[in-house]
Amino acid sequence: MSGQNNHEGQRESERFPPEQYTKIGKTLDIEGEISGQENLSIEGRFQGKITLDQNDLIIEHNATVKAEIHAKNAQIRGRIEGNIFAAEKVHIEKYGHMNGDIIASRISIDEGAHFKGSVKINTSNPSSP
Repeated sequence: MSGQNNHEGQRESERFPPEQYTKIGKTLDIEGEISGQENLSIEGRFQGKITLDQNDLIIEHNATVKAEIHAKNAQIRGRIEGNIFAAEKVHIEKYGHMNGDIIASRISIDEGAHFKGSVKINTSNPSSP
């Protein structure tokens, strides 16, 4: 993904610079609810609900997430079980695994990714199901 350009000509790696993310580290196992006004990267395990309506979420390669997710954009590199409501885009990368439904304005699934669920393309704000 790091070499791909999005529709605006901006490289995905430039759009999602890792230093601008709060990180849940790989040794953390968290259960509960997360909400906030900043971008989030999950490397560990999380179960619950994530609400980042105006911000981006990355589920990293070795992460496992069981949650309902509301975010501006979501990148799936690891494993997720649950529904995603994205105001803009959901991207499931090559080794990402997702089991759940997606409501988003745009969706991208790389070859080699695993997805089981339904997709609804929504031009209104999908943060409220």
